[in-house]
Amino acid sequence: MLHSPNYASKTNTPTGVLQSVAAMTGQRDRDLLARSLVSTLTELMHCKRITMYRILPGDQGEEAILMAEDFDHSDNASLYPEVSIAISSRADFNSVFKSAKESVQPINNTTQLSVYPVIGQHGVVGLLEMISDAHSDMEKHLILAFLKVFSNYLTLLDESETDTLTGLLNRRTFDNNIEKIIAEHAVADDDTSQRPARRMEGSELPHWLAIIDIDHFKRINDEFGHLYGDEVLLLLSRNMKRIFRTRDKLFRFGGEEFIVVLDRTGEENAKAVLDRFRAAIEEYHFPQVGNVTISIGFVRLDKADVSSAIIGRADQALYYAKQNGRNRICFYEDLVDAGKLSGARYSDDLQLF
Repeated sequence: MLHSPNYASKTNTPTGVLQSVAAMTGQRDRDLLARSLVSTLTELMHCKRITMYRILPGDQGEEAILMAEDFDHSDNASLYPEVSIAISSRADFNSVFKSAKESVQPINNTTQLSVYPVIGQHGVVGLLEMISDAHSDMEKHLILAFLKVFSNYLTLLDESETDTLTGLLNRRTFDNNIEKIIAEHAVADDDTSQRPARRMEGSELPHWLAIIDIDHFKRINDEFGHLYGDEVLLLLSRNMKRIFRTRDKLFRFGGEEFIVVLDRTGEENAKAVLDRFRAAIEEYHFPQVGNVTISIGFVRLDKADVSSAIIGRADQALYYAKQNGRNRICFYEDLVDAGKLSGARYSDDLQLF
């Protein structure tokens, strides 16, 4: 939205800035944090549009994925930012990503396009794009200061949401992540008014949830000790990061139990990538321990689901895999269709074997 210069000047005071920082750092969710930053900067600056992108690896190199946006209420379709942009396709994005320094280009005599880097623990993790009047030195310093606060707070969130041993997301973050994905499916399926250009390719495909359990892990701990057991967990998690996509959500759920939420893809591809991971672990040589195998049960996520039902179905598929040879993947719906599961039993508590 557009704000008058008088409004911006009232907000751009020590008290106003502190209130904006307090509001932004009151968020505990990355997407809400990004929206809060964008909304704050919109209030502080006279902008036609502000857009925040996160950077993720893609098939053709890094991509900028839309996180948050704020703009005036013009019906001009050109003001709608793209949902996904290849970093290499835009010289300004590519320059900022590689140099970690802002880029400012004039659009006309009164308007400029600015791109600022969002710095994370491992370099540039996002981009902030602004279409606005030319910024004064004070406004530029204020933008950079807010981005620094955002980056620091993002690092704190990362540390609170990750498992200390493996670096994967921890169990505490699971419910929030899965609820967001379910809500995303409901919105995507029910909202037929979305502009086609603003829908990401493959957005009609489902997510998939897989529970991964290390076979005979208690035996590993008993025979080799917990130190080598922890090493198995660490090396397995590294293989997860190597094989699954950055867009997939990887969790250590506790003990030897892991969960993968596969980003939107087809059923056959979901089966293929999970079986590729199973085979990779079977072939991997773990120091001292030797060979280790895993069992996997997985399900399709549905917009009408609740997390306990999703986990319950995946747990049934995992239990079947464990009871029928281990070192295999089982798809819940296939087991139900084949009459091997009733499709009715699950517990609110995750019980893995």
